[in-house]
Amino acid sequence: MPIGVLLLIAACAATAPEQPDWIRIGITTKDEVIQRYGSPDLVIMSPEGETATYRPRNPGQSPSVAVPTIQPGGSLGAPTTKMQEINPRAGVGSVGAGTHDRPAQEFRIRYDRQGIVQEIIQ
Repeated sequence: MPIGVLLLIAACAATAPEQPDWIRIGITTKDEVIQRYGSPDLVIMSPEGETATYRPRNPGQSPSVAVPTIQPGGSLGAPTTKMQEINPRAGVGSVGAGTHDRPAQEFRIRYDRQGIVQEIIQ
């Protein structure tokens, strides 16, 4: 086998994300994943089920989200809209600490309507 092909295979193997080996397609449940990783960072609902996104966490780093809020108006009383930063995990504690591991790399899990893992998307 030519050296170039071997180098290409080695490079692909070194950069390919790891699939969690404990998750079994068609067997592992959503509750088991949540028990291991905690709440997902993002959930997308569809008629077929849902897709949950898990991202790794750096210690001390917390995601923030800006949401529009309505503020009372000035002297005329007209309300105004203002973007407010919130921490969706406020009060949850440190993610990645304690009983919940976090994945080393971002991935998504697609569940069916019964909450059974159907696909892992890297």
